[in-house]
Amino acid sequence: MTMNLRGKVSWFGGPSDMGVSPSEGLAFIYEYEAAPHLFLKEQPSGTTGLARRLNPNVFYIACRWDYDKYPKTSLLDHMALVRSPRTGLEFIAHPADWGPHSDTERVADISKGLMDALGIQTDDEVEVTYPYGDQQEESMPYDRIVISSGHGKIVRGAAGNPAPPLLDEVNEARRVVDRVAELLIVRGCDVITFHDNTSTSQSQNLNTIVAAHNKETRQLDVSVHFNAFDGNAQGTEVLYVSQQALAADVSAAISKAGGFTNRGAKKRTDLAFLNGTEEPAILLEVCFCDNRGDSDKYNAKFEAICTAIADVLGGKLDAATTPPPVTTTPPTGDVPRVDIQVTGEVMIFVNGTQVGTKG
Repeated sequence: MTMNLRGKVSWFGGPSDMGVSPSEGLAFIYEYEAAPHLFLKEQPSGTTGLARRLNPNVFYIACRWDYDKYPKTSLLDHMALVRSPRTGLEFIAHPADWGPHSDTERVADISKGLMDALGIQTDDEVEVTYPYGDQQEESMPYDRIVISSGHGKIVRGAAGNPAPPLLDEVNEARRVVDRVAELLIVRGCDVITFHDNTSTSQSQNLNTIVAAHNKETRQLDVSVHFNAFDGNAQGTEVLYVSQQALAADVSAAISKAGGFTNRGAKKRTDLAFLNGTEEPAILLEVCFCDNRGDSDKYNAKFEAICTAIADVLGGKLDAATTPPPVTTTPPTGDVPRVDIQVTGEVMIFVNGTQVGTKG
């Protein structure tokens, strides 16, 4: 069920929004910990409400959500696509509040940062699609993929500052890469995996990973990471430069499979992997390895998470193509005879039980 809106827009939220009181809250987010990625780390001076704590540089949106169709408890699980018909620019945004009031004759309020990115002003028109990603056509399965784990054996990933990681990023990224590769192979995809075991510096590590991808013939590059921040941030996000739709699909699939908050597709133009690989690329931040809730969900839903990634990249399996369980076939033909000679008395045990004595 998709909501499609078109109409005027304004901006709201953050320390500079004097249209809300210093104590004003939000319609379906009641505490900072529920969505820390939407907020400033510190409460603005002289305020107590979450509306003024919203980070204006984060892309978020308020619409008059129909709670019967989109319950408050699930609004944060999906993203909205916001497009400017005038500039042709579009970005993914997090639902953050209910509004604006119908008296304003506007269909949405968005963050100041999103308005600036779209190149628009108050009362310009926008088009809003919610949820974004879920209603898109499934991505075309890839025939050949290179997938690597972030960081390396020597150059490790997320460290414990300020919150210690509950999951080891390097170890878990390798685990995800290897399992997803197995699932993609079953789907008929040619997969090459890479783990950096030699680099001794961050720059060498990044160059090594990028070079490993670029030396292969493939259709897609994938890098697997785990996020870390302050122990409170949570959720899944997928970073991209050009693959917005694919990143949104993968992020939605991981979040649904693992029960994570969907932070969505995020465009990043400052990452060596995304800039250096010569084919289309995405970088997965599976979850926050320093967040207890995310870590517990990941451990419980590991197989479902890997399957969700493989389903987007390689296509879903049906019953006819599901591989049979591995079985052990007994040897056929003559069984070799082994003669053993012993000296002295020997006790003979089978499965821990003495069955005789030789000698």
